[in-house]
Formats: sequence, structure tokens, C-alpha cells
Amino acid sequence: MKTEGDADAPQPWQAPIRSKFRRKYPDDRRYPDDRRYPDDHPWFALDHAAIIYPSILSDRVSAYYRIQAILDEPVDIALVQRALDALRPRFPYFQIELRRGFFWFFFERNDSPNLVVEDSKFPMQRLSSGRKGVYLYRVRAHADRLSLEMCHILTDGYGAMIYFRSLLAEYFRLKGVTTEYGPMVFAPNDAPGPEEWEDAFSRYATPGAPGPAKLGPAWHLPGIGLPVHTMRVVTGELSLSSALAKAKEHGATLTIYLSSVFLAALQDVQDAEYEGRPRSRRRPLRLQVPANLRNFFPSSTLRNFSLYALPELDTRLGHYEFSEIVARVKATMALAFTPKEIMRTITRNVATAKHPVIRAVPLTMKNLIMRGLYRSHGEALYSSLSTNVGQARLPDSFASKVKRIDVVLPSTPGLKTVAGMLSHGDALSISFGSVIERRDLERAFFTRLVRDGLKVRVESNLGAPEGKDA
Repeated sequence: MKTEGDADAPQPWQAPIRSKFRRKYPDDRRYPDDRRYPDDHPWFALDHAAIIYPSILSDRVSAYYRIQAILDEPVDIALVQRALDALRPRFPYFQIELRRGFFWFFFERNDSPNLVVEDSKFPMQRLSSGRKGVYLYRVRAHADRLSLEMCHILTDGYGAMIYFRSLLAEYFRLKGVTTEYGPMVFAPNDAPGPEEWEDAFSRYATPGAPGPAKLGPAWHLPGIGLPVHTMRVVTGELSLSSALAKAKEHGATLTIYLSSVFLAALQDVQDAEYEGRPRSRRRPLRLQVPANLRNFFPSSTLRNFSLYALPELDTRLGHYEFSEIVARVKATMALAFTPKEIMRTITRNVATAKHPVIRAVPLTMKNLIMRGLYRSHGEALYSSLSTNVGQARLPDSFASKVKRIDVVLPSTPGLKTVAGMLSHGDALSISFGSVIERRDLERAFFTRLVRDGLKVRVESNLGAPEGKDA
């Protein structure tokens, strides 16, 4: 953070400014709250988790995810716009656009208006992330729903939740509700610290560390795709306390329990798909389960800093009982989420980006390489993705005014159906995003929860089930 003595000193996050990247900004440019945006950070580099995404963006791969709150009254869009404008100077690393250089993509400051937009039936669609003047996040509203759609190029779920909490706090402040600010809810008038800009992957990469073990391709859910710009969202709502108690019965945390249910549901679908065929023809089931690396390595960055475990079922060996699945997921995550194991992947990713040959390759060729790597070392390695963002941790001042919070992840042609989990109060929300017609994975997942004694209310944005209790 700046102090009075070093207010004019160069800050460590400031990249060299090249004349071809600099734009002229009128001295009288002001935002609605009449505060000037600092002119000390016109461009900066993508972090090491983000560099893969610009090369793979398309109508089918958006790299956006969504956090949405259901309020206890209709959203006042005019107040949301005022709150959005007020937060701009506090989160300058989000007020950018994606630009194309000769060797790399980079971020450049964006002074275009960022307007609240009407929400639509299908989330995270019709995005133009690479166009000039387009932000990598957007705020949407409809009826009692307020949503943030954030591109993973900018930040992970931790950073997005801090921004969303701060947006809600400012919105409710404008409605007369006072909120105490702190590490999880930022005050609009506070100055951003240099540690918030950090690419933490670079700090914790360890030259010479061996990379992670190589994996073969995983089984993928088959299915006929939905039309472009269409995504089905099926959300199940259940009691958090009941789910925690059930996880405890199985000797697991909530994340391990739900990940185990997901793998069991994948096994159910694969069993039906391969009925009557030899097990030797099957591929392993592998689930990507992300984790916040700030829990393992000290960092205050609001850019990407997360990695994942990959619990696996090799169903060529036979059918796995649920107790076996829980034991495997628990063991895999206990091993994967240790600093030394995490360091393997961090070091590999950073070393790859910094390799002299890679750095010297023009961006046009890099894009082709990145797409190939994403297919072979990304989606090909896991069957689906399931993330538990955890508790929303809304301040008491307005927590009662929010009925539920959901997180919706982007589906792709490779990962056709994925799940995001988030809780608020005693409401645990589990949302499946899918780009295929079949919904047997969602059905198998919620059926297993019900058979385990949990009550689930299910709703969808695309046909049945609609507001049904299971």
C-alpha cells in the first residue's frame, strides 16, 4: 500500500509504458462520482492462469462464469448503475479491455462506459471479449435477480466474490443500509494496493521443480449439442445444514461429499452408456475440483490464483461403491492440495510461458499452439468440472435481503455439463450448466442426493423441471 512518504514512487506492479500502447485521455475525463481515474497503469500483462483463455475464446467457449443473487425485492437498475460506477476506481484491474500484441495478449485500460444490461434467459452468451471497448465482466439485472458475469481471464471465484459482495454492499448503501467494510467487502473510497495486482503464480514458481504426472484422456459425456448461444441451467436448492450433516455421516467435508456424488453420477451415466459392452473399452472418469491457492500460499491478489485436484475412477477395474468413491476423493484431494504438489503445476505453467522459444513465437502461431495444448492437456484430461465456492459470507447488514446466491460455470463442447456450488445462510445452491440436450447427469446427481435422504428443490431455465421438489 502507498504511504505518505512514497506516494509518488514507482509501484512494483507498474509495467513499462510503451508509446504505441499509450492513449490520450482528456484531463477533464470524470466518472459519475466525480473522481478521476489514476493515469499510472495504462496496460499490464495477463497472469499465468489467464494466458490460455484468449486463444480459445469462441461462440462455444466463453470462459465466463456467473454469480447471481436473488433479492427479496425487484432490483433497482439505476442504483445498480450508480454502485457499478462507484466501484470503478477501487477495482482498476477489472476496468480493462483485452488487446492483441505481436507476441502476447495484454490488458489495456478501458474508459468506455460500463452499463448494467438486461438479463436474458441464457447466461454468459453473445460476448465479444476481444473487441475494443468491451469489458471482461458485465453486470446484469432482471426482476429480483442481480448477476455478475466475470471472465476467467480477469480473476477466479475468490476475486469475483469480493467484487460481487462489494457491489451488493454499495447497492444497499445507496438504499440506506450501512455496511461495515473489511477484507471481504471493499469500500469504494479505499485505494487499491499493489498486492491486489500480483501474478502470484510467478512468485511461487520454483525453478527446477518436477512437473505433475502425465495423465491419459478421460471419458466424456456424449450428447447432441444445443443451438449456439443456448445453455441449460438446472439449479437444485437444499438445506446446507442437512448437507453438512450428511457429509459428516460419510466422514467427508462438503466438497469431498458433493464431488463424490458427482463422480458416482458420472459412473451411473457411463454404466448406462456402456451396458452390454466390455469394461476394457471404457476410459477413466476424472473430475476437476478447483481450490483457492490463497489457502496454501500467502497472497492478497485479486487476479487468478487457483488450481485443481483430479479425483479419478478407472471403471475398467469394476463398479465403485459410494464408500470407495468417497475414500478415493478424500485421498486424492489430501495429496493434491499440499504446497509441494501444487508447486509442480505452478512451476510447469510459469516455465512454459517463460520459455525463450515460446516467448519468441508470434501470437498468431501461439494461438494455434495454445488451442492444441488446451485440447490435449486441458479438457481431454477430465470428464467434467465441479467447484464449491463455499459460503457467500454476506455482511449481516444486508444478508437477510438476499434469498439465494448461485454460481453458474461455462459449459464447452468438451465439458458439456459442469456444476457450481455456493451457499448463503442455510440455502445450498447447486447449478448445472449444460450445452447438450440430454440431462441424465443432472438427474443422476440429484437422484443420488434424494436417495441419501436430502430434500432438493429443482428449477431450470429451459423446460422441465421447473420449481419441483424432489
